[in-house]
Amino acid sequence: MTKIFSTAAIALAATFLPLSASSAAEPRSADVSFAGLDLSSEAGQAIFDRRIENAVEAVCGSLTGKPTFDGAVRQCHKETRITARKSRDLAIANYGRGRLAESERKIRLVVR
Repeated sequence: MTKIFSTAAIALAATFLPLSASSAAEPRSADVSFAGLDLSSEAGQAIFDRRIENAVEAVCGSLTGKPTFDGAVRQCHKETRITARKSRDLAIANYGRGRLAESERKIRLVVR
């Protein structure tokens, strides 16, 4: 009985290995635009922050409905928010200093 269970467990694990390896190898990313926003205002910053939160959820996944993956998703959210916060603060600090084309007014979130 133990031998059958062990063989079944190994076969099941091997089935999921290619899926997790391929998804881990492919980075997920999202661009967060601040084009059209006035980042010198609280309202513009609040909209930018909401866009960032939506992008974090898009690249990391939702924290609801997947209890077995919540730990990994929660960690992804945490790490991606830290990186996004740095890019956000830099975009706000540099807002108005240079003339960026509308297409360049964005930050990119990447999860590996």
